[in-house]
Amino acid sequence: MDQDYVRLGAELKAAREHRRPRLTQPDAAQALGVGRSTVQKMESERVSQVTPTTVRAYARLLGWTDDSVDRVLAGGDPAIASDRGDRPLTGSPNLGLSPAVEYELRAGKVLDSQVINLGPDESDGQIIVVLQGKKDATPEEVERIAARYRRARRHLQGISADADQVAES
Repeated sequence: MDQDYVRLGAELKAAREHRRPRLTQPDAAQALGVGRSTVQKMESERVSQVTPTTVRAYARLLGWTDDSVDRVLAGGDPAIASDRGDRPLTGSPNLGLSPAVEYELRAGKVLDSQVINLGPDESDGQIIVVLQGKKDATPEEVERIAARYRRARRHLQGISADADQVAES
């Protein structure tokens, strides 16, 4: 199977340029947590110089399915996530989540979630915690994660109490 990195770079660039709302290279770099030069490499014949994880995250940001990078490298066409009925990973404009956060939320199995108020009023803000493990976690791994979360949860809940004490001073 030939690996067509030149074509992959061109397909990624075309997908970004045709995306609506418009996505610039700096915007894409920021969403992925990489430098603009990394995005430039991914949109050129130098895409093979970028880690496969980053290339796949970029493809998901553009709304491609998880197998699209391999499909293009094998000479096929990318598939758009919505073609499978999935919502594309292009960020949640309604929620304001970054594509990286959306990806992580979709990549694992949600084990628990909690909203921690930072003060007595809604305007004081909130922390939203999602406890997640890998999708194929064993019961032992889930219990280990849950035990770690129980310890961390006490600290998180203390943030609200600390905020109340600061507001009273």
